[in-house]
Amino acid sequence: RARARVMPPRGPPPATGPDSYKVWEIKTQGKKGTSKEDDARARELLERTAWQVQPIMRKRGWRVGVLLEMPAKVRDRLGDNYNRGERVRLKLRRDDGAWEAYEQVLAVMLHELVHNDIGPHDGKFFALLAELEKECEDLMA
Repeated sequence: RARARVMPPRGPPPATGPDSYKVWEIKTQGKKGTSKEDDARARELLERTAWQVQPIMRKRGWRVGVLLEMPAKVRDRLGDNYNRGERVRLKLRRDDGAWEAYEQVLAVMLHELVHNDIGPHDGKFFALLAELEKECEDLMA
């Protein structure tokens, strides 16, 4: 099994430059009703996702202030993006408590990143999403 990639501690965001275009903070649900192992798994999923999309974010000048695990009680969506990247939440567990596949979490993250530029789910939105999906596939190859 491959070792999990550990992200360095976060500092204050630079105001400009390519190093400012990334996810700045990651938060899980903590230990509220979850085991230490589940919390660690949630953090690893979010960190892996943030690391994977960083080149895409840098290319477009996008920032995410905080990437959070979406609470289990939210059942009507798989993710959301507040204020063009100020906060992005991703659903990591299905309603039955099972973990979402990494590929599903990554796909939702790409969808939410498009909302940094485009609000409505229109043709421009889905064209940019397709572009991001292709870029992400190329990065993973």
